Amino acid sequence: MKFLKFVSIIWALLFVNILANAGDIIEAKVEHKDKQYFVTLEAVINADTQRVYKILTDYENLTRLSDSIKESRLIYSLSDTDHRVHVTTKACVTFFCKSIRQVQNVEELPNMVIITTSLPSKSDVDYAHARWKLESEDGLTRIYFNSDLKPSFWIPPLIGPLLIERTLRNEALAVIDGLEKLAQQR
Repeated sequence: MKFLKFVSIIWALLFVNILANAGDIIEAKVEHKDKQYFVTLEAVINADTQRVYKILTDYENLTRLSDSIKESRLIYSLSDTDHRVHVTTKACVTFFCKSIRQVQNVEELPNMVIITTSLPSKSDVDYAHARWKLESEDGLTRIYFNSDLKPSFWIPPLIGPLLIERTLRNEALAVIDGLEKLAQQR
């Protein structure tokens, strides 16, 4: 019991540290239902919206956003707005780490919307879909991010979902922090 309390305190401290560095977090939640995870994030960062969009669509350099993104590369483009991208992330939950490979179809839609859909036959997920929406607000950028994900690998049933939820939330916040830092660089 003391170990679980210790782990909870460590997770809380990590979460507070990421929140302190990641712009203004309006909402950050992860829900779990039927082996599927739903991430909702809204944040306002001190960064130019065009610059943030450019960073999010620089598929060869997504590794700059977060330490957990280990590889990213553009496989090919069908047009200026439709791409196939390979991303490998390393997710660690306590002592267990897993490299997660995803091949994604990426659509860049009007009004600064980016949609990603993973291809299950080429990925370590049964299903993954994400939507980014950026809005400019007085020199700041409001970010709306929604994702739902169903891993294709085994997750321990009792504590696994809770730890995965925390990991997904922390990773989303780390990406927001990385976006803000990169966008402020000149």
